[in-house]
Amino acid sequence: MGGGDGDSQIQTGLLSEEELARLQALRGAPGENLATVLLYSRDGVQVVPLVEGRAMVIGRSAPADFAIRDASLSRQHALLELRGGQVWVDDLDSTNGTWIDGERVERAVLEPGSVLALGALTASVHGSGLAAHPGLDGHERFAQEQDAEVARARAHGRSAALLVVRSAGRRQVPVARWLEQVRPHLRPYDRAALYSSDTLEILLPEADEAHARAIAERFLDGRVSLHCGLALLPTHAGTSGELTEAARVALQAATADAPLQVAAAARRGRAEASTGDRPVVRSAAMEKVFATAAKLAGSTIPVLLLGETGTGKEVVARAIHDGGKRAGAPLICVNCGSIPSQLVESTLFGHVKGAFTGADAARKGVFANADGGTVLLDEVGELPPAAQAALLRVLENKRFTPVGAGDEVEVDVRVLAATHRDLDAMCREGGFRDDLLFRLNAMTLSLPPLRERPEEIEALALRFLDRLATADDSPVSGIDPEALSLLLRYPWPGNVRELRNAVERAVVIAVDDEIGVDDLPESIRRLSTTDPDDRPSVHEEVGARTAEIASLPEDNIDLRAEVGRYEADLVLRALLECAWDRNAAAKWLGIPVRTLSHKMKAHGIQRGMPSGRED
Repeated sequence: MGGGDGDSQIQTGLLSEEELARLQALRGAPGENLATVLLYSRDGVQVVPLVEGRAMVIGRSAPADFAIRDASLSRQHALLELRGGQVWVDDLDSTNGTWIDGERVERAVLEPGSVLALGALTASVHGSGLAAHPGLDGHERFAQEQDAEVARARAHGRSAALLVVRSAGRRQVPVARWLEQVRPHLRPYDRAALYSSDTLEILLPEADEAHARAIAERFLDGRVSLHCGLALLPTHAGTSGELTEAARVALQAATADAPLQVAAAARRGRAEASTGDRPVVRSAAMEKVFATAAKLAGSTIPVLLLGETGTGKEVVARAIHDGGKRAGAPLICVNCGSIPSQLVESTLFGHVKGAFTGADAARKGVFANADGGTVLLDEVGELPPAAQAALLRVLENKRFTPVGAGDEVEVDVRVLAATHRDLDAMCREGGFRDDLLFRLNAMTLSLPPLRERPEEIEALALRFLDRLATADDSPVSGIDPEALSLLLRYPWPGNVRELRNAVERAVVIAVDDEIGVDDLPESIRRLSTTDPDDRPSVHEEVGARTAEIASLPEDNIDLRAEVGRYEADLVLRALLECAWDRNAAAKWLGIPVRTLSHKMKAHGIQRGMPSGRED
């Protein structure tokens, strides 16, 4: 993302090999005028190079010269051509239209600084080469880099920051209009990607809060008003998924008076707001877990929650806390893996003034603040040996000693612990204390991964959709059957947290009132074994059948009207044959369900219509 000129801007990490070869070939053509159109899709920034006199057709699939799989694009959506030093744009009778600076156009010149919209995608034009504009990662590639950076940071005890940025106000401004406001302030090794067409995600390796704030504050003070959410590793998250979630929640809390929000306060507010939510329980295994949790709520014994990351261990812990006599007291959840090793004891047990460098005042720890309530030690297997010993003392005699203090403090706290690690194996290898494990697992609850309780996927997805749609006043209100089928088939290695992140991003980028296949992450879309673009469309089928007609009527005909009438009849017949099951009818026609719904609206087709149509 750093600055630079010439070929230094062409990076294989940002462009495909085909795009790279095309650009290098064009740059090597002497005397030819070159313009670059940057097309901002949900998979990143696509580079469309234009040479004087050569037309380029943009669309969803072949025969378009530059194909981008996006449901909002028509197969051949628009034609771009560089003529006389100007970029001309021609709409090719697209369904969702071609727009320049918010106005729909049939044919117009795309000026530098203007924003071109093709369906739900935005684009901008720049001068010769790529020096005027850097590329952006696609969301999937960015997520991979973020996972790798989180792993490196945790392994080496380093920090990292994630910024999620979008324009302020109810009417969101596309990233294309304000990216140049952000780019100059990023370091060469920072990474950025489109979270959606109007939201940018930025990974800042080895940045603490002060550095991240300084970077964000510089680009927030610009022509376009922006809001920014900031989350830090390990302060606010221990995993990549938690980092994304924390930054997104912080962004939701941003206001005109406080455009930069740090995750900590936003996460506390979200936890308090969600305490009244009933857990989603549909599987027999989870019903058993919550039934046991209800029985344990009235006791004070420690409980060890086992399960993969993201399975809902914190939800079960809250059910235990809320179901007992401590419900009115605090429940404090702390991720042991996200605390720097040198600060674990201070975080849990507090410290006195002067206990260590930077301890300018005495501070209570987690246990003191939770007096009378419950502490959930998530990822308890990450505790260093000294903290394990101190925790054992709390479990045995309800006393602990703040760092630097001489006297013990007595506290009444119930301890719940959670981990995805094999603590028995850690004990055998010397990484965890046997006596501490003996005290923690007075009762053990094992949570199954989401892939073993698929009956809960739809209910959870709808819960997350409803929450985000309400918070962001989004029109998205459902999930189309094709997308839901993929959600049910996906193995969810990140469990419920991964599902939540996938649904939340889909709501942000969806162009219709339902989440469709193209709104889902690429890892989920790969499950679709049959690509709708490889099947003949309704128009292609109509064309093939029309070719069988031996002769044409003598009078002139309105081809578009005739094709539209035949398409309407074909759609209606498919719905009647499939008993108005849209999913089955769409498969019969070889089109996505979303396209079928659009055609039904366009032709005024409603359930209960007779088999014949009157026009």
